[in-house]
Amino acid sequence: MSPADFLNTSVSFSNPPQRQGSPLAGMLSALAASLETTNEVVVFQLEPWDDLAAARAWMSLAGPQTLVLPRSQSDQASPARILAVTGLPGRALADAAVIPTRTIADFVRVADLKQVIFVEVAGPVDVSDVLFFRTVLQRKLGLLAAEPRVQRVLQQRGSSVILEARERQDALECMSEALQQYAQRFLGTDAELTRPPIDMVDRLLSASGRLRIRPIETERGMTHLDIGVQVEPDLQSPAGVAVLYDTITGQWHDQ
Repeated sequence: MSPADFLNTSVSFSNPPQRQGSPLAGMLSALAASLETTNEVVVFQLEPWDDLAAARAWMSLAGPQTLVLPRSQSDQASPARILAVTGLPGRALADAAVIPTRTIADFVRVADLKQVIFVEVAGPVDVSDVLFFRTVLQRKLGLLAAEPRVQRVLQQRGSSVILEARERQDALECMSEALQQYAQRFLGTDAELTRPPIDMVDRLLSASGRLRIRPIETERGMTHLDIGVQVEPDLQSPAGVAVLYDTITGQWHDQ
């Protein structure tokens, strides 16, 4: 039996194959985000955030190696099992895995983000660390609060993907990338657009800590894309802020 056949029969997936990287899905879906700071931990939540987009954001933020933890010990799609089946680079560790961060995108192509948690740990990681992290997760405690060496955590809860970090800049970088991808999908172009400046993204998220962008409130003009952004706490009223992307100069502006 080939590795691919073994993977198909032994590793389960809950995401439909067409979910990841679908421009149509991204274009038709509203974008909702929140940012809060609790006990010096920054929590950024984005919906929708498909596996590959989240993986690429993680690759741009995290250090050279990533600890991938399973959500449960009995999960047959554990990181260690996926490494064994696919031959992806990495080191199995107590049913978890330490893999090069640069291969995260390849990892999520065969693993469902709902089933794993990405953790960046400063310094070496051994079996005792993995067992401790599992205990923290089972008790529903925060990894960053429990272990000072943990720098970032990325996981999916329901339909949202959540990044926990120590620096607000990490969340702003992710939101900037999400806005860039939203504009790119709405315009229907394969060309990569410039990213919105961090200070503009900071202003949007600082209004209430929450924002929502709906395609129905996004309009394409001859030379610009007008993105309506709702920043009120309840996110129920119409968009009150306009973000403009100039398709000629590649510049972003907020009004």
